[in-house]
Amino acid sequence: MGETQFKKGHRSHTWVPLGSEKLQDGYLLRKVSDTGYPPRDWRPVHRIIWEEANGPIPQGSILCFKDGDKTHIDLANLELVTRSELARRNRMWTNYPRELCETIHLAGVLKRKIRRRNREEQD
Repeated sequence: MGETQFKKGHRSHTWVPLGSEKLQDGYLLRKVSDTGYPPRDWRPVHRIIWEEANGPIPQGSILCFKDGDKTHIDLANLELVTRSELARRNRMWTNYPRELCETIHLAGVLKRKIRRRNREEQD
């Protein structure tokens, strides 16, 4: 083996300790393990905070930032939505002012809850 090759037991120059944080695609990630497999080693900080407070995120749900700012990591700024709800939201964000979109969204949530209650009463 040549002298310039990577030697067993040495760490890469890019290695960082557990608890280190980095910004990737606008999301703050924290190193939680040291397996050498980055997708498993780094977790989004907003997900860690949510799971500490509320438990694991259910299958089919997504964690979103209420204000749309990925760097504003606060439990009060996080909400859990279904994938279908996220699709509905993203469909209208580009065409209308934000306040109107929020009103339309809340009206839709209210209508769905009313329909669900009416169905439950009929059964």
